[in-house]
Amino acid sequence: MLNLRQIEVFRAVMIAKTVSGAARMLHTSQPGLSRMLRHMEDRLGFLLFDRSGGRLVPTREAKMLFEEVERIHKALADLDHFSASLARGEDELFRIGASPSLGHSIVPKILKDLTERFPRLLLQFDILSVEQVVDYLVMHVGACTLTLFPIDHPNIVSERIGRTEMVCVVPADHAWADRSTIRLDELIDQPLISFQDETPHGQVIAQMYARAGLKRKVATYVRFAETACAFVRSGFGITIVDAFTADQGIGNARTLRITSTGEMQVFLHRNRHSAHSRISKQFACEARRQVKLSVDALNIG
Repeated sequence: MLNLRQIEVFRAVMIAKTVSGAARMLHTSQPGLSRMLRHMEDRLGFLLFDRSGGRLVPTREAKMLFEEVERIHKALADLDHFSASLARGEDELFRIGASPSLGHSIVPKILKDLTERFPRLLLQFDILSVEQVVDYLVMHVGACTLTLFPIDHPNIVSERIGRTEMVCVVPADHAWADRSTIRLDELIDQPLISFQDETPHGQVIAQMYARAGLKRKVATYVRFAETACAFVRSGFGITIVDAFTADQGIGNARTLRITSTGEMQVFLHRNRHSAHSRISKQFACEARRQVKLSVDALNIG
């Protein structure tokens, strides 16, 4: 059995045609290489070189062995290239999902950082509804997800990585457009665009009204926070959404902070039984950083 060093020495001698040339290639001493060649021949049980006339002439067995050594050398070179490609994230598909609010605000910033670190990384990003998130992870469709709600499932790890407050969004020409804050009771007579109580946004908003001892009057129900903001821009009414959604450059609208407001938590989820790759670890690290930066920028205390 030859070890890798012996294979390297044999290949160098076959290429250089002389022991002295092989020694220069390998930056080692000529006597050491000569001793190693003798030791290799003893282990193999046949001669590798005819040394008559002061020259090294490869035997028939050496030529046959060299063909196999070249195949091994190419395989090792391919392995090195493959390992380096993995380290750089080249040609690797990384698929992640997020709820709409985070998918349109935080996720693009996270993925921008990821592609700067791994320029040849292939990405697929999916906007997910509440109902899709569990299957997305359990069925190994994507590596991880970001949502504004926790997941209670034995095969999913949910990590809380931040939070966002709820804010009021009004049309730019609204009488309150110049205000910075609003009380929840002031919204009672306004046409409210909101969410069903069983949705993540709807649950938090319902709790806000319950704590204030108020009854919420909804004029229009929608499914997504982005849709609510689009309705506000059209002058359809006002809405209460998370600050991440409200901060997405919503155009013809204004954002007001609500006194005694509610919060939504930001969660990072992954399959408990899936390997945590370098890419997914970096995504998780950058997600935590970007959520903190965004919360700080929104001055959420």
